[in-house]
Amino acid sequence: MSDKNKISKGEDIGLAAGEVWRYLDRHGEATPSRLAAATGLSTKEVQRAIGWLAREGKLIIETDGRTEVFRLA
Repeated sequence: MSDKNKISKGEDIGLAAGEVWRYLDRHGEATPSRLAAATGLSTKEVQRAIGWLAREGKLIIETDGRTEVFRLA
């Protein structure tokens, strides 16, 4: 399997979750696309980070139509 196709390790996902948490802590709330643009993470990395934070009960997820907005719990 080439490096391009490797799935992130738990440590990598945890680091991405930390980036997302810090952004939300500073800015209050954001959409997934805003998180990706602001943190430099890929869309998939943001999705994994959101899952990590949600599982830990650290996120509030609000939906407005088709748009999801995340903020810290």
